Amino acid sequence: MSVIGFDIGTYAAKALLLSIKGKGKSQSVTLDGLGFSQMPSGVMAQWEDQPVPARTAMSAAMRTLVKLCKLSRGRYAALSLSGETMIIKKISMPVTSQKELRQSLALEAEQYIPYPISEVIIDGHILTTEDSYGQMSVLLVAARREVVYNYIQAIALTKVLKPAVIDIDVLALFNAYDFIYPNSSENVILVDIGASMIHITVLVDGLPHTLKEESVGGQRLTEDIEDAFNISPEEAESIKFGTTAPPDLNECREVFDRIVSNWQAAIDRAIEQTRAEVPNYNPSKIFLAGGGANINGLVEQFHNYYNVPADIFNPLTYVKFNTKKFDRSYIDYIGPQMAVAFGLAIRSKPEKL
Repeated sequence: MSVIGFDIGTYAAKALLLSIKGKGKSQSVTLDGLGFSQMPSGVMAQWEDQPVPARTAMSAAMRTLVKLCKLSRGRYAALSLSGETMIIKKISMPVTSQKELRQSLALEAEQYIPYPISEVIIDGHILTTEDSYGQMSVLLVAARREVVYNYIQAIALTKVLKPAVIDIDVLALFNAYDFIYPNSSENVILVDIGASMIHITVLVDGLPHTLKEESVGGQRLTEDIEDAFNISPEEAESIKFGTTAPPDLNECREVFDRIVSNWQAAIDRAIEQTRAEVPNYNPSKIFLAGGGANINGLVEQFHNYYNVPADIFNPLTYVKFNTKKFDRSYIDYIGPQMAVAFGLAIRSKPEKL
C-alpha cells in the first residue's frame, strides 16, 4: 500500500509517490514517480460557489497524473486544504492524552470556530504537555465538512484511488520539513510560495507555532511584469525566473520589490503574532518552497531583509532516484514545488476521515 501525495492548487496539480523503507538512521526513501499538470483556468478559485466543476477538474487531474506518470502502484490519495474554509489555531486546554483529545476538543473548540460545530470536522495535535497551570498547548484544526467531503468525492470519481488523508497545506509543509530534519529544535520559518497564495509556518523550538496564509502568490508577480512591459505571460515568467533579461531592469526591480514586500509583510505579521507568546523569538533560518522559491534573486532578498540564512527547501535532494528515469537538473528545479506533496506522500496509511 502506497500513498500518492497530491498538491492541487489554483493553477497546477502536482503528484508524488515515494517508497519508504526502514526507520531512523537506516531509513531509505526512493522516488517512484512524480507529475505536474495545469488546472483549468479559474475553476478552483470558484470552489465555494461551484463545487461540481472544481471536483471534476480535481478528479480528472489526479486520474491523468496517475496514468501519465505511471503511479498506479499508489492506490491511496492524500490531499490538503487551504483557504478560508478552514481554521488553524494554537489553543490552551486542560491536559488530556492524544487518544482522548478528539472527545474533549469539540467543547474547547466551539469558542474559536465561526461555524456550527455540526458543520465542521475538528482535529488537533498536542504540541506541549502540562505547564504550571495544568494546561497543554494544542494545535486546533477545523475544516468545513462539505469541503472535506467534496475532496473525498473527487478522489472517488477517479475510480482508481481511495482517500487516505485530508491534511492542510501548512502542516503538510511542516511534515516534509520534520521528515527531512527530524528532532530539529531550531526557530525556522517555512514559506511556501504558490501561484495564488503563500503559506507560512513559524516553528518555535522545532514545533509549529504560528500558521498563516496570504492570498498574494507568484502569479501576481507574473501579471505585474506583464502589465509593466506589455508582454505575454510566457515572457513574464521567463523574466521572473531570470532566464530572460527584462526590458528595463530598474522598472522590473520596482515590480519585484513591491510584490516581495507583501510577502515579507505577511511573514512579519506571523513573527509578531509569535512574539505575543514568545517575546524573544527570532528566526534562525528561512526556507523557501513552492514554485516561487526559484524566483530570480528571492533567496538573497530574504537573506538581506531578515539578516539570517535563507535557502530553498527541496525535499527531493534527500531522496534516492533512478538517474535513467529522472534528470538531476529537473529534480533540482521541481523539488521545491513538491514540498507540500512530499509532506502528503510520507503519510503511509489511511486514516479515518
